[in-house]
This record gives sequence, C-alpha cells and structure tokens, in this order.
Amino acid sequence: MPHPSTLPDTSAARQAILGALRASAPAAASPTPDLTPYWQGPYGQGCAGPRPQPATLLDRFEAAARGWRAEVLRARPADWPLAVRQALDQHACRRVAIGAGGPMGEDLGAALQGLVLRRFDQAIEHWKPELFDHIDAGITHTEAGVADTGTLVLCPGPHEPRTLSLVPPLHVAVLRASRLYASLPAAMRALAPEADMPTNLLLVTGPSKTADIQQVLAYGAHGPKALVIVLVDDVSDGGLS
Repeated sequence: MPHPSTLPDTSAARQAILGALRASAPAAASPTPDLTPYWQGPYGQGCAGPRPQPATLLDRFEAAARGWRAEVLRARPADWPLAVRQALDQHACRRVAIGAGGPMGEDLGAALQGLVLRRFDQAIEHWKPELFDHIDAGITHTEAGVADTGTLVLCPGPHEPRTLSLVPPLHVAVLRASRLYASLPAAMRALAPEADMPTNLLLVTGPSKTADIQQVLAYGAHGPKALVIVLVDDVSDGGLS
C-alpha cells in the first residue's frame, strides 16, 4: 500500500472543479418551482366536471385491468371474502399474509379458514425469511381504482405495509366499485393526499413487469407474478346488500 506521502494531491483538482461549477452558476436565483399538485393544475382540468357514476365505470375498469394481465373477479358486498378465497384456491396458495388492522381483517377470517394466515403485526426483520420464502399471497384493500388504465391506488401504512403488495408472488387487491374514478387526476382530486401526505402512495397496474432486458416487456420479473382484483359491486342495484 503506498505511503500517504506518495499519493497525489487532489486538492488542486477539487478546487478547480468547484471553481468551474461556481463560475457556471446563474447570476440570478432560480425561480421558485410551482408545487401545485398536478391534478389541481392544467392536467386536472379534464376532471373538473361532474364525476361519472361509478356503476358506469365497472366494465371500462375491468377491460383496462385485464389488458395489463390482471385477473378480475366480481363480487357482491356480502360475499367478497369468498371471492378472495376463490382466487387463493385457484392459485394454490396455502400461506397468506394480511395487514395487522384495516377494514378487511374481521371479514376475511372465516373465509380463510384452513389456510396458514399471517398478520403483518411485527417488524419485517423478525419474519423476513418467512415472508420472502414461504408466503404465497398478500391481500390488501384499495383506496381507489382508475378506469382509464385499470390502475389501483394503494395507500400503505402501519396497518397494511406496502410489502404486502410487493413481495408475495400473488397480490389480491379488494376494490369497491364506489371507489372507481374515470382518470388518475379525478382520483387524486377525490383522495386529496396533499391534505395528509402518506409515506407512500402506490399505483399498481397489473402484475410486476419490466422492459429493461432488450426493451422486451416481461411479466413477473420481480414482485408479484400475478394480480387478482376482487371488484366489489356496491353501486349497481343488483350488487347492493
């Protein structure tokens, strides 16, 4: 190993680089950026009118979601847990993870009997090997759905960490039709995340995919290999209970 005294002196080069950066800096201060959320600006003008009835968005959302290789199961408010169980059985899932709280836990209990049910109620460091190596599916609820693109809007938190939708091979997302919006700006206007900014706001469009390798779109390269959306029809006359 060279003695420190024999190493080249880089201070002059460093000063030269810093001097060049300072010399190229603009004389006037940069303008303050516009931090207005995009759904409140020009991009959101198209959603300023009346919101379409969610019942009219069901078919549009399902077609868009299936276009991205998501599976869609429609259910009634009274039997959506059975639809979740149907999805798990179809994918041969035996070990399932759900959040520690949230709006679904009690309703799912009976439908998941016979499966190994794991609640995300401790730090990931304490059960990371089990989560990554043995859990077959993660189940989450959904804040909103975007009919234009078949996109799910998830708002993870301590009750449902984002890991539930990112790690297990199967992601089962429960979406109520009353939470459907025509476009992403419309959904963002309704959710108003800027009022109570979450740590994460996830947009999920189909199962995981990548085009990093030779620009060829490949599904299931990382994250969930399959996405099942349980679309709960709580808006149509035939879906109310």
